[in-house]
Formats: sequence, C-alpha cells, structure tokens
Amino acid sequence: MEAWLGARNELAQPFEYTWTWGFAIATPAPPGTYWDKPGYTILDTWKLPMDQYGGQTNKKVGVLASDEPDGRGWYALFPGALKDWGYDVIGVEENLGLFPLGTTDFTSIINEWKANDVEILWGNCPATEFGNLWRQARALGFKPKMAFIGRAAMFYPDVTAWGGDLPLGVCAERWWDPSFQNCPGIGGTTPQSLFERWVEDTGQPLNPPIGWGYQQMQVIIDAIERAGTLDKEALNKALGETDMQTIDYRVKFDENHSNQKPLFFCQWHKTNTPEVWEFPTVFSQHDDIPVTAEFIFPIPYD
Repeated sequence: MEAWLGARNELAQPFEYTWTWGFAIATPAPPGTYWDKPGYTILDTWKLPMDQYGGQTNKKVGVLASDEPDGRGWYALFPGALKDWGYDVIGVEENLGLFPLGTTDFTSIINEWKANDVEILWGNCPATEFGNLWRQARALGFKPKMAFIGRAAMFYPDVTAWGGDLPLGVCAERWWDPSFQNCPGIGGTTPQSLFERWVEDTGQPLNPPIGWGYQQMQVIIDAIERAGTLDKEALNKALGETDMQTIDYRVKFDENHSNQKPLFFCQWHKTNTPEVWEFPTVFSQHDDIPVTAEFIFPIPYD
C-alpha cells in the first residue's frame, strides 16, 4: 500500500482508471475504516509470535536486508519498531546486515551476530541471498531460535532450493491460502477447490498468487455485470463501488483506489508427503483464516 500511495499521490493527476490489491507494511488504516483492525499490516502480523515467544529469548535481534528499494525501506523501518518493543537490535547503526544483491559471503555478518549472541533473525531479501546466508550460518554454528524472513521464505520452489532441512522453522507473512473460510469464488469455486484444480492441472504444490489472480478476475467480472456495459466510465464507476466477499477475502476500495489485503503468519514445516515441505498458518487475527499448525519454537537444529 505504501508504494502505491507514494506513486499515486505524487502525480498532479492521480490514477483514475487504475486500482490495486495490496497489503500495508506498517501504515495503519484510517481510523474507523474497514481495515482499522489487527491483521492488516506486516508489522502487527510479525509482532504476534514476538509477543508470545520473544520473552523466551534473550531479545537480541539480527536484522538483514538486501540493499535495494524493498530491502532499504524494510531496514529503515523495522529495527526502530523492534527497539520500541524492547528488543536489542545488533549493529543497526553500522548497517550490519544490509548487503548488496549478489552477495555470496556473509561470514563477517554472521560472526558479528554470533559474537553478540543473537537469538532472533528478522529479514527481507531475495531467496537466493538468504539461502546462501542460511547455509553459511549452519556451517559457522549460528543457530537463532526464530527466523522471520520476508520475500525469501514465501514460495515453495525458493525454499526447497536451499537444500537439506534449511527451510525448517523459517517464517514469513502470507496473503492467500486454500484454508480461507467464507470466501466464495465463481460458480461454487472455493479456495480449496481452486487449489485442487491447480494441483491437478500443473502437478505443482501451492502457489499463493493463484488466489490473488483469481480474485482480480472475479472483481472485474462482477464490475462488468453491475455496469451492464463495457463503457470505460461506467465500468470504472462500478469498480469504485465494489464491496464484495471474494475468494481472497473482502474487496472494498478506498479513496486512493486501494484495497488492503489481510495478512497472516506462516512457518515452514517438514511433512511426510511427496512435497516434503508445507507452509501452514501458525498465527492469524482473522476469523475466516484459521490457524492450521502449531508454531515451532525454537527452531530445531539436528
């Protein structure tokens, strides 16, 4: 949401024919709006397990991020929040943990975390970089109790490419899952049946963007039906009046043409299935997004 607001509000003529589905990083919703409640920012979603398990650590945190716009924005924001919550963020003043894309040797960063007895990792970077860091952490004997890693830990092909048991216990937020309840699709389609069709047609494990993409088509079709025409003005007006429950939760646009998505917290677990790894929901603040597994704490290292 923040990137969308920045782009739209800098224009002399804000977008009028463009609409977005997205999530907020840390910006609270305007008071009194539908989204003005827990579970609509990454910040409060990641705080849930910290509130429950952070007291069972020494509260020393290592932060990491790739040095590009997404990582830079994350690195500028989250260490301050962690300090406000009473955590000791190691080396943030020296930009410890902020590294260029393509970095392959993280030894100096990891050794500094080890020297300071870091027990929690918070990060945001591509999967390849984190995979390299995580393998080197194991080799150097660095074993934090919790690891929350945005971007890198979100998709099955990425985490399985790390190899071995490296995905186990790593966490991130998520924005769609087949377990969603009371989220209707078209013609009787449900989140679970959409997922089953995906598996049947592709032979691949879950890819969460299928729910997001389906939702967008669902909303466009609904707007066309309500407008009763393909006239651009009528159709744009109908989109602006959207307020419907979809396969990916409620869609209702604000004055900035933005619809905020609910977020929940997931963790990689090892299974006995052919896929080996799954990413179940371990924390949720939404009635229709059920918790489907227990949080693993601390991360087991065998």
